[in-house]
Amino acid sequence: MTLEFPDLAADGGDLMFLLGIMFNQQIRAEAAWKAPARLRKRLGVLDVDELADADPATLAAVMRDRPMIHPFTTSMATYTIGICNRLIALFDARAENVWADHPDAVTLLRRLTGFPGIGRHKAAVAIALLIREYGIPISDGTGLAREGFASCPRLREVLTIRETEIDQDVTPHRPLR
Repeated sequence: MTLEFPDLAADGGDLMFLLGIMFNQQIRAEAAWKAPARLRKRLGVLDVDELADADPATLAAVMRDRPMIHPFTTSMATYTIGICNRLIALFDARAENVWADHPDAVTLLRRLTGFPGIGRHKAAVAIALLIREYGIPISDGTGLAREGFASCPRLREVLTIRETEIDQDVTPHRPLR
């Protein structure tokens, strides 16, 4: 299984990124990053407004269908609904607005950890990926990016980052957008 991150420029790619971060809990990184696309396929669309209004039990049942999207379907359904409600309330229903203004790392960490199901570890991983994989400029983000990679050996493995490279390997690998 290969690790494929969503295209932030594609329709819904920003929401898929944020949900991928959320799903990355006690499952392989590859499965977590495929989960939003699998959910979209089952629902027909990943729409922030529709997900915010979803019934938690119904959404959990959709996630529970075989093959299960995540082993903790009830929690993930609740987090998904909460994330979408927060996006509507604070970010004009657009996940990209969480980072589009190129906030400093502390501000972005605070924004990300404000979402249900995203704590400091997941937020640090998100910051690391936004910098390294997407080329998003985040001032003072190097320390949190290092923390994200250091705390996630599987991510380092699939991105082929050796332990000795963590300090220098937070520079963008994709062109700036």
